[in-house]
Amino acid sequence: LQVAQIDSKNMSDVVWSDLVLACDNALRDDAVAGVVITHGTDTLEETAWLLHRLLDTTKPVVLTCAMRPASSAAPDGPQNLRDAMAVVAAPGARGVLVVCAGEIHSAQQVQKIHPYRTNAFGSGDHGPLGWIEEGVVRLAQNWPPEQTQPALIAIKNIANGAPWPRVEIVMSYTGAQGDTVDALVRSGVQGLVAAA
Repeated sequence: LQVAQIDSKNMSDVVWSDLVLACDNALRDDAVAGVVITHGTDTLEETAWLLHRLLDTTKPVVLTCAMRPASSAAPDGPQNLRDAMAVVAAPGARGVLVVCAGEIHSAQQVQKIHPYRTNAFGSGDHGPLGWIEEGVVRLAQNWPPEQTQPALIAIKNIANGAPWPRVEIVMSYTGAQGDTVDALVRSGVQGLVAAA
């Protein structure tokens, strides 16, 4: 199933809504063991977090990517896709996960840490959940705990086409003034994130 074919920097609420609903529908099917999503790297961690917050993750939902294009001398996409499939098939796999460069990361910790290396994702001090070595999953930590209480209201709202709240990001730095925040509030913003 193709939900969209866009550069991930162009991700939108509409595409996220479609993806959440497609994943939710697939996960409800008893014949589906898990979901693999191919995704661009620019917004992969945001998509992983969103799916983690909204989906019933008793089955695995694995996002994977490619840092090198298919036309490169050594593309990484095919191996990442094989690794993602190995994770979905692993006994006990569950939760929203990111698989890239042979590493398995939880959606709760994953971050893009480099703009062009093939091992562009990390999980900070938490570290990867595990690795895929020659098609075999080796865990260093347990799979994420089951999340059987998804945000059903949010999924229902998405299915009904409810608009997403407008949230903006403001920078905090020495000498910053409150004019930007005041302007955003006057314009109807519904939430602010302070990047400090």
